[in-house]
Amino acid sequence: MKLPSDKRRRPRTAIAAALVSLCVSRPTLAEEFSAYRGPPAIPQHDIAPVLTETANSLVQTTIPQFTAGPATKTINTKAIADLPDRFWMISTRSLTSSTCKVNLESPDLRVYQLDCNGKSSPVTLDEYLAALNPDRQVVVYVHGNRIASSEVVHRSFSVYRHIIRCKDNRPVDWVIWSWPSAKQGILIHDARRKASRTDGQGLYLAWLLRKQVKQAESTKMIGFSFGSRVITGALHSLAGGKLGGRLLPGPPTTGIPVDVGLVAPAIDSHWLSEKGYHSLATKNLDQLAVLYNRRDAVLKRYWLIDRVRGRVALGYTGPRSFAPRVDGSQLPVVARDYSSYIGLRHDELDYYTKSRHAGNIMSKLINDIDDTP
Repeated sequence: MKLPSDKRRRPRTAIAAALVSLCVSRPTLAEEFSAYRGPPAIPQHDIAPVLTETANSLVQTTIPQFTAGPATKTINTKAIADLPDRFWMISTRSLTSSTCKVNLESPDLRVYQLDCNGKSSPVTLDEYLAALNPDRQVVVYVHGNRIASSEVVHRSFSVYRHIIRCKDNRPVDWVIWSWPSAKQGILIHDARRKASRTDGQGLYLAWLLRKQVKQAESTKMIGFSFGSRVITGALHSLAGGKLGGRLLPGPPTTGIPVDVGLVAPAIDSHWLSEKGYHSLATKNLDQLAVLYNRRDAVLKRYWLIDRVRGRVALGYTGPRSFAPRVDGSQLPVVARDYSSYIGLRHDELDYYTKSRHAGNIMSKLINDIDDTP
């Protein structure tokens, strides 16, 4: 007996619906996906937990609640004016993301300084670099997919609010990396298009890091979903690795003690291993935190991006193996599975709002000043 045409299309529609929100920062309803059948048969990892969650020992910082109106999303952060932290945004939204066309000599990055209300003022790249100094932590935040330019500041400040609650008194330069990730097309086509842009974005970010590390003593990086792919790609490129067949001009830069936090990373689970696509990233890593979700219904279908069955996302499986650091030592990694808190959803803010652990882990990552030279 033939099924009605609408019922025959349901499996394909369900898979397509799951991909709509790949690397999306907004909530995704669990009802859109098939029932969870249990996690893959992969053992739990907790490798050298250097970022142990010691919430009670962290210094609490009082900051305002960020609020946004439905239309303008103006951020109410007046009380934050008393804090020494500064806010910057570096945008590549006007630049090409085609890897073969990326300008690696002098890319025209747009740089802005943000005030406590989220309003931006354009500055030159030289002015931004001159403002950095060894007394301040530089935290580069890279957002995920389907974030329009009008939403970038509000989203990044929301993440900042949850992390900063437990930060110590050392001032921070919070740097937003704004890349072209606004919704474009539908379903899997959008996810594939954004995945193809991450190599170019990694090259841009690597170019900036090479200049930035000369001014700032300590750099931290936090990325969500495809933003994680941009970060690890940048560190790989900085160390002399290829991205899309392109090399960063000049000699490789290794040994930069960068602490990185990846939230639901949409990168292949083996990319940071010795033979992985981003294998050289660990040459510029001091320590790594991976927050993942074994029930993430979006990352569960990660293989559909390249249509290769068996490819799994690091944000779904958790850590497996990593290449050594520049001195040959094992990379210290802390990994935590958030499936019991988040369930099937692929939402950045869920990691911070459903549990205090994520904010504490990222805060300790930022607070760490004992970097390995």
